[in-house]
Amino acid sequence: MNRLFAILLFAVAMLASCIKNDLPKPTVDLYIASLDVEGVDGDIVLDRSTYTATIPLAEDTNIEAVTFKSITYGAEVVTNINYDADASKIVASRDLNGVTINMSQPEYITLSYYQTYEWKIVATQTINRIWTVDGQIGATIWDIEGHRAIVRRRSDRPIDNVKTTDVRFGPTSAYDYPEKSDIPTKFTNEEVWEKLVVEGDTLRNVKVHCANISVSAFGRTSIWDLVVVPTLAEPEFKHIGAGANVIWIKANAIDGSDIIFKYRKSGSEEWLKVAKEWYASADAHLADNPYNRYEKEFVKAVLRNLEPNSEYEIQGWANTKLADGTTTEIPSKIFTVTTSSHYQIPNSNMEEWGKFTNSQQDLPSGAAGPCWYPFSSVTDMFWATGNPGGTSMGEEYNLTTPAYDKDENGTVINTSAYMGSRNVLNMKFAAGNLFVGHYGETLGTNATVFFGRPISQDVKPVAIRFKIKYLRGGINFINSKKATTDTEYHIGSKQIKVVGGEPDVAKIFFALTDWKEPHCVYSADETTFFDPRTAPGLIGLGYFDSNNNPEMIADHTDMWHTMTIPIEYANPEAVPSCLVLTFTCSGYGDYFTGGSDSWMNVDDIELLYDLDEQNQPK
Repeated sequence: MNRLFAILLFAVAMLASCIKNDLPKPTVDLYIASLDVEGVDGDIVLDRSTYTATIPLAEDTNIEAVTFKSITYGAEVVTNINYDADASKIVASRDLNGVTINMSQPEYITLSYYQTYEWKIVATQTINRIWTVDGQIGATIWDIEGHRAIVRRRSDRPIDNVKTTDVRFGPTSAYDYPEKSDIPTKFTNEEVWEKLVVEGDTLRNVKVHCANISVSAFGRTSIWDLVVVPTLAEPEFKHIGAGANVIWIKANAIDGSDIIFKYRKSGSEEWLKVAKEWYASADAHLADNPYNRYEKEFVKAVLRNLEPNSEYEIQGWANTKLADGTTTEIPSKIFTVTTSSHYQIPNSNMEEWGKFTNSQQDLPSGAAGPCWYPFSSVTDMFWATGNPGGTSMGEEYNLTTPAYDKDENGTVINTSAYMGSRNVLNMKFAAGNLFVGHYGETLGTNATVFFGRPISQDVKPVAIRFKIKYLRGGINFINSKKATTDTEYHIGSKQIKVVGGEPDVAKIFFALTDWKEPHCVYSADETTFFDPRTAPGLIGLGYFDSNNNPEMIADHTDMWHTMTIPIEYANPEAVPSCLVLTFTCSGYGDYFTGGSDSWMNVDDIELLYDLDEQNQPK
C-alpha cells in the first residue's frame, strides 16, 4: 500500500507539473483620478479616451514653474470583470506630488499594472495681450512665437508719429512692459518683408515699419517687434452672408473713420442706407445680442426685411478725416449676394406617426411592428428616435411616442412628441430623445445612431422656435447603476461631474454643418460622441441646456411653453450640407446617466428667418 500510495503521489505531482496557467491576465485601464495644481484658472480636464490631462493656467502663473500639489491614480478592469483591481499597486514612472515642473512642454508619466499606459500632461495658458494704435484698421495680429505684434494703419497717417492707444502684454502682477506713453512713436526703420500673413491673407513684398520694446516676466526678458503696415483706409469686408430675409455684414473697423453700409436690390437705382438700429451696438445691454453680437475691432450689421431668393448689392463707405483736417469718403467695391429660400423641417408639427418594425434592415419595406416612428410613411423618414433599440426588449420600451390632446368629446385635436427616460429591464438607462437622422443597428445592449440629414439648399435661419413641456427628474442612474443622492460622480473619459439626486439636464441643439454624411455615434465607443459646440465643420449653432439657462429652472409640466433658441454663425457665407436637430430630456444619456422620471413634450417646431427692429426673430 505504501508503494502504491507513493506511485499515485508521484503521478499527481507530475500531472500538476504539466498543468499550465493559461488564464489570461486581466486588462486593467490605468488613469489619473485626480490632479491638483497651483495657479489654475478653470477645471483640469482628465480625458481617459486620449490619456491626456489638460491644465488651464491663469495668465499670471509662471508656466515654467508649475507646482503639482497632488496627483492620484485609478484602475478599471476592462476584461475579466471578476477581478478586483487594486489602485495602490499602480506604479508611476515618477512621483509628481509636490514637484514643480516646467510645463512649457508636455510632461509624460507612465502608469504600470498588468499593462502600461502613458499619460500626457499639458498646460494651456491664454494671456490677454493688447497693442492698438491711432488710425488702426481691424484687429491686431499676434505672432506669439516670433514675438511680433502687427497692425494695419491708415496710410494717410505719418509713420513718424504712431500713437499707441492701449497696451497690455500680460498681467501687471507678473509682467513688466512700457507704459502707453513710453511706447516708441517713430517707426522709421523701414523694411520689406518677403512674406507677411495679415488677416488670413498672404502679402508679399510688403513695406512695413518696425519698432521694438522689452517685455519681462518671471525673470525672463524678451524683445517684441511692433510692426505697422500702412494700408489704404477703405472698407474691408470679412464676410457678407445671406439668409432668406437677412444679410449678415462684417467689416474691419478703421480708427478715425465711420464705416457705413448701403444696399439695394439688384436692378434698383436707389441705394438704401442701413438703419442705425441694424448695426451691432457696444451698449452693454445690446452687445451680447446673439443675433447681432458686437465685436470691438469690427463694424457689423444685419440687414432685414429682405425678399427671399433675390440678389442684393452691398457697398461700404469709410467717412475718413484726413491728417490735414479735411474729410473724404472712400467706398469699397460693390458686392453681390443672393438670399436663400424658406425651409421648414418635415413633420415639424409632429402630427405624423407610424408603427413599423424595429429591424432597420426591413424598415424600408414598411413592415409593421412594435416600434413608434415620427413619420407615417417610410418614404418620408427624416426624424428618428432610440425606439428600435428599446423595443427589441419589448413594445413597452417605446421611449418616444405620439402624445394626444383631446377635446371634451375625446376627439384628438393635436399631436405632439413625448419622450421619457427610464431604466430598461434593470440593464441600461435609456434617455428619451427625438432627433433628425436615423437609427443604425442594435448591437446587444448598445446601438449605432446617425445624427443629421443632408440638405440641398442654403438653409440659414436666425432662430428655431417650438412649444415644449418638460419635467426634470432627479438623476438616479449613473452608468446604468443606481445613484446615491448627494454623492458626486465623474462620468466618461472627460470626468464630467454629476451629483446624484440633482435635476437631470435637458439638452436641445440645432446645427448646420459641412458634413458629407451624418455623424455616427456608437454607444459603446465614447470616441464617437460629439459636442455640437465644438464639432468640426460647424457653420451655425443653436444650443440649449437646462444647467446654463435660467429659463428652464422652473418645470413646465402642465402647460405649453414657447421657447426660442438663437442660431449663431461663425461664417454666414459658408453653405451647409447637413442639418442636425436633437431633443433629449436626459442630456447625459450617451453615458447611460440621468433621471428615470424625466420627460419632455415638443411640438410645432419652426425655423425663423427674419428679425424685427428690436433684434428679435419674427
